[in-house]
Amino acid sequence: MSYNTELTELISTLTPARQEYVASLLKLSWFQNTAPEIQEEVLTLPEDFDGFIKDLSERPDEIGNVEVQRLQKLNRGNYLLIPVFEVRSESTNQIFTYEYVSWKTGQHGGMRGIIFLETNGKITHFIVNRAHKFSTTREVLDSIGGLFLRIDKNNPTNFPQKIEQEICHHLGIKNLTFKKIVDLGRVFPDYGMTNNSSYLFAAIIDVTNFPNVTNKSDFYREHKPMGLEIEIVHVSEFFDFVKKTEDNYFLGAAARVLVSKEIDLEI
Repeated sequence: MSYNTELTELISTLTPARQEYVASLLKLSWFQNTAPEIQEEVLTLPEDFDGFIKDLSERPDEIGNVEVQRLQKLNRGNYLLIPVFEVRSESTNQIFTYEYVSWKTGQHGGMRGIIFLETNGKITHFIVNRAHKFSTTREVLDSIGGLFLRIDKNNPTNFPQKIEQEICHHLGIKNLTFKKIVDLGRVFPDYGMTNNSSYLFAAIIDVTNFPNVTNKSDFYREHKPMGLEIEIVHVSEFFDFVKKTEDNYFLGAAARVLVSKEIDLEI
C-alpha cells in the first residue's frame, strides 16, 4: 500500500529499530485506516516509547469476534499511554471503542518479587518495601523490584538503587550480593484494563556472617530512608503477611514460591 510523501519522508528519518516496527505497523489494516495525524503521532513518539510501538505492531486486525478498524486517539503521559481503538463486533455489526493502558516500555514491565535472608542454610526472614503510592495516595507494603529490572546469570540488572541502598544499610554491608535468584515466571495484574505484565522472582541473600539482620533500635536516628522504607520480617510471619497484603505481585510471587522446589520455606 502506498503512503503520502510526508509519511514516507518521516519514516526515512526514524531509527532502524523504529523503522522495523513501523514496517510491521504499515501492514495492518487498522493502522492503514488510521488518520494521518494519529499515524504521525505514533511514529514520532520519543525513543523510549519503542516498546509500546513494538506492541502496537503486533496487534492484529481481529481480536476474538472484534474487528479492529482504526486507532482513534492516543492519550499519553510521561510513562503510560491509553490508545483508543474504533472496533466492530462481528456478531452484531455494532461500532464502538476499546481502550487499554500500556507502559511506554510495552507489556514487559520489569520484575518484582520477594527477597529472603538465609542463615546457615535456612531461610529466616524476608524483605518487603513500604512506600507511598501516588495512584492510591496510600502507604503500602510492596514487593521488591522495578520497571527496568532484569535478571541475567543470577545477577540483577537495573536493580532500583534506592532499594539496594536501603537493604545494604539495614544489613550493614556495602554491596548487595545474591546467593540465588529464581525466575518464577510471568503474571498479568489485570487483563481487562492493561497489557502490562511483570516477571516474578525470588532471591536469597546469605546473611550467615552478618551481625544484624533486623532493624537496630537507633536505625531511624542514624539513617533517613530515601522515599521508601525496607522492612525485614521473620519468616514465621509469612502466612500472616500473605493474608493482609494487597500487592498482586507479592501474592503471585508468594504462591509460586510455595509450590517451587527451589525455595525451601520451613514455616
